[in-house]
Amino acid sequence: MTPLRQFGEWATGLRSDPFRWARLKLTFSYLAIITIIVVILSSSVYSFHAINVSRAEHHFTERFELRTIPGSPGGPLIPQITVIPSLPRSFERSFYDYLEDLRRSIIIGDIITIIIAGALSFLLAGRTLRPIKEMLDRQSRFFANATHDLRTPLAVMTTEDEVALRRKSIDDSAAREVITSNLEEIRRMSKMVEQMRILSRTQSGGNNGRPVAREELDLSEIARIVVSKMARRAEELGVSIVADPLSEGSIRGNRDSFERALFNVAENALSYTPSGGEVRISVQRDGTHLELAVIDSGIGISEKDLPHITEPFYRADEARSTNTGGSGLGLTIVADIVTAHSGTLHIDSAPGKGTAVRMRFHLL
Repeated sequence: MTPLRQFGEWATGLRSDPFRWARLKLTFSYLAIITIIVVILSSSVYSFHAINVSRAEHHFTERFELRTIPGSPGGPLIPQITVIPSLPRSFERSFYDYLEDLRRSIIIGDIITIIIAGALSFLLAGRTLRPIKEMLDRQSRFFANATHDLRTPLAVMTTEDEVALRRKSIDDSAAREVITSNLEEIRRMSKMVEQMRILSRTQSGGNNGRPVAREELDLSEIARIVVSKMARRAEELGVSIVADPLSEGSIRGNRDSFERALFNVAENALSYTPSGGEVRISVQRDGTHLELAVIDSGIGISEKDLPHITEPFYRADEARSTNTGGSGLGLTIVADIVTAHSGTLHIDSAPGKGTAVRMRFHLL
């Protein structure tokens, strides 16, 4: 493996660990402040000594003074040059050497100070972020345990309602309607619990805190798979879903995570696109990046909601809230997956003009 590839994988792994990345950024912030302070103090010390040395040197430097003394009484003034002895050349050289030694000593001292400050800043940043990390780890474990405990009773209720609907003994249409409604709500809750479980896993950086497996991925292949899986859902809604000509290119990442991210975006696009609309998925190569885009002709998102739609459980306007039984976690999961793969997420939308979700990643 080439050094450049090794560095790329190290940088990708660094960005995928938010706390390690935050610790480094905080360390550099501390170090930048300390460096500025050290440079200002060192410059002040050097300037102070340089001024004093310059004054001392000037005091002993040869100089001439023109004076006038009276001649004969009533006669003109006679000019006289008074010579003040100068400092020997060896002394002048010693002043220069002193300043050079002082400059060298200050530079070496500054370098040592900055190195020590960098190490201490790294330790201090770790101690600063530790309580936050512990709190989020507890929150992640709570989500994981809660979703695990909720999945079983929801699965049991789903099975019981489905069995009840198949029984011929239930002839009451009202009872059947109630059971059907309950079943729909249980399925919606099950979907929300599953989204919460996925969100907990992505925010912890892996599966139960373990890093997820990464491999070389062809985004065009993933796009085709998702389009194939969503075709039936699109047909039920009367929306066409198509894959534009897909550029070839590979990135490094987790296949399940990428399929989940693209599936969530495509599902959102289908849910908020009226019958007769269209959802297009494309993969375009742009220099050293690969852009995965999902563009729909749906109802769009208002400008005030755009900055918040990746927040957990955030729901936009009433039209978007009532048209779908979404959990409000889909785009949150997408944002976490994109960040974990050192990518960028851009969402452009306007009411009545559809939505474009673009995910950009570095090529291998």
